[in-house]
Parts: sequence; structure tokens; C-alpha cells
Amino acid sequence: MMHPDAYKTVEKVSHGDFRDRGSKFLGFLYPCASEEEIKPIVDRLRKEHPAARNVCHASVVGSKDPEERSNDDGEPTGTAGLPILNQILSAELRNVALFVVRYFGGTKLGKPGLINAYKEGARETIAAAKIIVKYTRESVRFRFEYDQTGPVMQSVERIPHAHIISQDFAQDCTLTVEIPVSEVDNAVHLFDHTDEVTVEALDR
Repeated sequence: MMHPDAYKTVEKVSHGDFRDRGSKFLGFLYPCASEEEIKPIVDRLRKEHPAARNVCHASVVGSKDPEERSNDDGEPTGTAGLPILNQILSAELRNVALFVVRYFGGTKLGKPGLINAYKEGARETIAAAKIIVKYTRESVRFRFEYDQTGPVMQSVERIPHAHIISQDFAQDCTLTVEIPVSEVDNAVHLFDHTDEVTVEALDR
């Protein structure tokens, strides 16, 4: 069973290639953290594939409340973007955008043929990807006196999937840690029993 804040995504761009009756469907799966990243990728793909008829895509972006988008780019409604999106959802991926570039081969595929081709192009591309697990995290800051370094570090080590992003062990010490969202409430109360350590959730 996955951690409640875990999600699957991709580490780097992957490629796929599906062909049907002369048409080529080239897939490109990108890690994508925001909708603003999509248009520059579309523009780049159009420039790299000037003879292509369509650059269709779908995305699932956002760690907490992901938004689902799809674009048919001139193909009949629901025949391109939606099949691509459904493959992303079937693979349970998040923070990704998947583009399928179509080169028309001279034979019309009809709506069922297009749906299948874009689905298979997306599926092949996902199959070629290196899928990784990430966590939806928030930042928590610990402030403490130097002699509390041991207890603080031990407490942080016990938080599942915690990641230290900065530390300062001067006279007034600070430690900033990214931890899964579901662990934040417990973390801020770890040192309620002492005034020597304060814990603050930075993203709330």
C-alpha cells in the first residue's frame, strides 16, 4: 500500500511510436509541474515536426488537487486528447504532460481508428517511461538550542520520507525539513513538552 501522500510520476522525457495505415503517432511524455510549461513544449514540437498535422496532448498537473486537461488540436472532438488523458489516468501518473504528434499517412482512420491510435501512441510512450514515486510535501522549520540537536535530528529521522532542505547549527539552530502533508500536524506537536524547541509549518 502506497503512502497517502505518494504519487507516481516520471523522471525524464520518454518517447513512443505507433503506426497505423501510413500515419505515424509519435509520443512524448514529459515531467510537468505546471500548466504554464505545456505551451512551450507544444511550440517546440511543432518546430521540430513541421510536417506533422497535429500535436495533441493531455496533462495531469498538481500534487494536491491535480487538474486534468486534454487538447484534440483539430482532430474530431474526443478522439485524441481524451484517449491520451485516459492512458495517463490508467497509469495513475501525476505531474506529467503527454504529447502525441501525428503525421498523416494519406488514409483516413475514422473516429474509432483515431481513438485507438492516440491511445496506443500514449500507451507505448508510458510503457517506455521510467516511473518514480514522489511525495506531496510541506515545509516545517525547527528552531532550537544547540544542546537539543540530538533529539531534534532523531525526531526528524523518524518522520517517514522527510527531506532536510536547510540547516544551521549556530547558537540558535534552525532546521528546515520537507515532510509528507499527512505528517505535518504530528510534526508541529513533537516538542509541545518543552520550550527549548519550536516547530512551525511554513506552508500554512
